[in-house]
Amino acid sequence: MKFELPYVTVEVDDRLRQRLAHIGDQWRINLTAYMRSAADDLGLAGENVRAMVDHATARINAAMAAANKKIAPPR
Repeated sequence: MKFELPYVTVEVDDRLRQRLAHIGDQWRINLTAYMRSAADDLGLAGENVRAMVDHATARINAAMAAANKKIAPPR
């Protein structure tokens, strides 16, 4: 994959892109699990707080999945 900047063209190896996508996906899974665990713990504090954490979890999950698709599109 080539990234063309105004004065420089950078070529990235496919193996590196796949490794970065894998690391990003693992981070997304761990962060989502941590946030959902926190939402369950905050369930006792109130439904509004839990709903906010659930919404934030969904947004983080969607954003990181989109970033991984840009790094290494599925074949």
